[in-house]
Amino acid sequence: MAENTDLKPTGTEKTNGNGKDGSGNYKMRLGFGTIAMLISATGMGLVPLFSRWATRTDMFNGAEGLNAGDSIGALMAVGRMGMGVIFFVILLLATHKVHVFKKLKLTPAIALGGLMIGLSLACYVTSTLLTTVSNAVLFIYIGPVICVLLARIFRKEPMSKLQWVCLLAVFIGMLFGNNLMGFNESGFFIDFNLQTATPEFPQKGIGDAFGLASGVFYGASMFFNGYRKDADTTARGVWNFIFAVLGAGAVTIILNSLGSSPEMANWALNVHFTPFNWIGAVLLWIICGPIALGFLLVAGRNLPAADYGTIAYWEVPVAIFVGLVVFGEALTINTIIGGILIIGGGAVPSIKGMIAGRKLKQQEEISEKLAAHLEEEETKEGLL
Repeated sequence: MAENTDLKPTGTEKTNGNGKDGSGNYKMRLGFGTIAMLISATGMGLVPLFSRWATRTDMFNGAEGLNAGDSIGALMAVGRMGMGVIFFVILLLATHKVHVFKKLKLTPAIALGGLMIGLSLACYVTSTLLTTVSNAVLFIYIGPVICVLLARIFRKEPMSKLQWVCLLAVFIGMLFGNNLMGFNESGFFIDFNLQTATPEFPQKGIGDAFGLASGVFYGASMFFNGYRKDADTTARGVWNFIFAVLGAGAVTIILNSLGSSPEMANWALNVHFTPFNWIGAVLLWIICGPIALGFLLVAGRNLPAADYGTIAYWEVPVAIFVGLVVFGEALTINTIIGGILIIGGGAVPSIKGMIAGRKLKQQEEISEKLAAHLEEEETKEGLL
């Protein structure tokens, strides 16, 4: 998931459609930003690959179980968030912004934004181990809609008809994705009996629940990160990831504590990784951590928010491709329909904003050229 940690640096926002920052010194490089966002989203989309590599007894066969307890997914998230802290601290030192970090007032919004993304990733990685990749990634991308709902409830922000339609589309997409609604050999059906277990995923129902929770926490993170836009990106990033570690750590402790009960012993960590597992863990922490986050920073600096949010959805097809090609997970017609509805419901508002931004930029460029032309004509007339 492309974490919404407000990674667009303060002072580089696009103003007046000219791609420059508030001081007029920085010009966005849209092509470079697009490539960076694609690399970042690809790194995020590889989370299911590396999480299963790091934890499964047989990477390609979930029925063989994990080389740890079922709470290991949350611990993997702690490692990734911890790498995020290290990355941002290094960035803080490299950019000589330690004084900015010291001056930044830690507010509940900053702390909760980080805490929620930590909870989200802990639930997401756990979900990738207990259910199909498509279910896990589709559930987490209900986040943008949850964010809109929270903004409507708590900030009284108005919702357009399009946003209501998109909300309905995401909800219906969830039903399709979980086979509660869809098509089979008998035609269209509605069946609210959840499939809670399969041979490869004996705890599929729990995995789906973790996936849903990851989407709710992701939306909450986006909501809280909507505050304190004045905060410097790097300084805020340090605090965000510190609290993300705390959030993921809390989930790890809670799930591990469940293992003290004999009937839930499978949740105890009981880590016995092989060297092969450790390679997957390190790749998860580095590729889905500093590399993906670093390119996310570059993208945030060079893309308008609408473009940034839309391209982030590239993570979904990457993850589904991993599930389909690497792990041989069946992609049913209902999963495809559900994916289209969820991705469309989340991305359409961003695409609309992106198109509107392009039109506004064109209009302003025309106005600037016209103003320059008129000024030139007035100068010529003055000389005559």
